[in-house]
Amino acid sequence: MPQEPQFYIYVVVSRTDTVLGRLIRRSLHVEYNHCSLALDGSLDTIYSFGRKELRNVFRAGFVTEGRADGFFGVHRRSDISVVRLPVTPAQLARLREAIAAFHLHRALYKYSLLGLWYCYLGIPKKRENRYFCSQFVAEVLSEAGLSLFDKPETLVRPHDFLALPGGTVVYRGEIGRYAAAGAQI
Repeated sequence: MPQEPQFYIYVVVSRTDTVLGRLIRRSLHVEYNHCSLALDGSLDTIYSFGRKELRNVFRAGFVTEGRADGFFGVHRRSDISVVRLPVTPAQLARLREAIAAFHLHRALYKYSLLGLWYCYLGIPKKRENRYFCSQFVAEVLSEAGLSLFDKPETLVRPHDFLALPGGTVVYRGEIGRYAAAGAQI
């Protein structure tokens, strides 16, 4: 039986220099504090849960940005690791559908600061229409048939994506140097 052609998606795990980012890294003793999802290696379009306005931490939810615009456009020196994951055409189609649904209903979704606290405490609590970055990425991957973790999505942390079976880290460095490094894999 012939195998389906393989495509790739990309999880961008980042070290953002914000108050919340520093707090997460210090309290968890980890290098990275944020993650996003891109459906192609250019990272021109990245999906996540974060700030909707760069200077307002309280206005946060589902965001679409890119390596050269939004938060990363301003914070081009943010360190990232890019994890490439193989997907089938059917999984990629389901990912596109899940992200389109988030985009269509983006006004309903809020950032879950309380969810971060539950995650830190190891309490798997899902809150309706509230997400933090790694929970969002893990959930849309799971909806697409990529159940990659042996724990609930609400307990997945950004650094967990770095050790995924089948995942390959294809870039480490500043996001502003990503394209210059020829890393669009």
